[in-house]
Amino acid sequence: MKKVWLIVMLMGILAVAGLATQTLTVLMPIGGGYTIESQEILAKGFEQTHPGVKINMEFVGWANLWNKIVTSFGANNAPDVMYIASRWIPALASMGALTPLENYITVQKEHMYYPSVWSSLIYNGHYWGVPRAMSTKVFIYNKKLFKENGITKVPTNWDELLADAKKIYNPQKGVYGILMAGKKFVSTVTQFEQYLCANGGAIVDPKTGKVEIDSPQAIKALEFYKELSKYAQPGITNWTREDLIKLFEAGKGGMYIDHVHNALKAMKAGIDVGFFPIPGGPDSNAPYSTVVVVDCIAMSSQTKNKELAWEFMNYMSTLKEQTRWDTLQGFVPPMIKEAEEPEFQKWYWKPYIQALKYGHPQAAGIKDWVSTANAVLNAIQSVLLNQTTPQDALKKAAQTIEILQK
Repeated sequence: MKKVWLIVMLMGILAVAGLATQTLTVLMPIGGGYTIESQEILAKGFEQTHPGVKINMEFVGWANLWNKIVTSFGANNAPDVMYIASRWIPALASMGALTPLENYITVQKEHMYYPSVWSSLIYNGHYWGVPRAMSTKVFIYNKKLFKENGITKVPTNWDELLADAKKIYNPQKGVYGILMAGKKFVSTVTQFEQYLCANGGAIVDPKTGKVEIDSPQAIKALEFYKELSKYAQPGITNWTREDLIKLFEAGKGGMYIDHVHNALKAMKAGIDVGFFPIPGGPDSNAPYSTVVVVDCIAMSSQTKNKELAWEFMNYMSTLKEQTRWDTLQGFVPPMIKEAEEPEFQKWYWKPYIQALKYGHPQAAGIKDWVSTANAVLNAIQSVLLNQTTPQDALKKAAQTIEILQK
């Protein structure tokens, strides 16, 4: 009898031990407001609802995230779940590093989000990630400078935008009609993309991958970017978008395109801030536009437990957890129901959420984002420095990008 009891006890111990053998490795970034503590809450919450599962979170700085993913995949030691920028999807999917998710994403899950959010995560007809962080952009403007220069309504088209920039421009007083980016930095590409998409253009066709950066819509967008720059701060090619808040919160800029958190920063500095959507260009069918930048969580192709990996991804992206994350970080909510939360009823969130109606993915269909962005940056700078025409600059960029798309 004692022997039987010992066997039963041993079997029970082994069963419990067996439950504790499931480990899921999750790679997450830190920096830019992302802390270890804020993300480990996810692991603890999941472990509480999934006895016997251990979430092993690995952290790496944003600057090293891409290299970490690629090297771990090459070493056949990739994490089960990883946080990625959506602009990396074509490259990672082409490498075979990701698991397509259409067999996991239900119709109900898909409908939780604004439609324009998903467009950043589709490549070659497959879903490769679940939204985790999202940003849209609108113009923030200085109401005082608008009023002082007799501007009684916000611009709704490019002609009005240019005219208002001219009215406010007063370099003798150190005041500039519009603040613009032109430095060789990734956010400069996004700033130009705001005008490109607003005029119905794109770097490549998101569905076919065909290069469109030298289209008539794109040429007109770069011509307008150049024309606007005449009424921007001096030395535009030395400015990133991230630096422009310094001038705006000092009352030196009439308007510029930026995140909501910098608008709040300007308000704290005493600027009477207003918002208006990025107006559609002359070739656009939409009244306004925004580039939608999405980061997501993806499943490695090397994971040995796809079902558990999906369970964790699904847990991360519940309404409760997504709302907690976005309110903590100050991100635009990607979920429709989330936008009904009290935090997002505050007046300054409204234009950023409404912008999603005419949102465009930042890099959908672009196979090599880094090299493509550099080609576009070269075109932008060469035009801003009066070295070439928009048409010739974008033709050259298109030739480079066509090679990268093959």
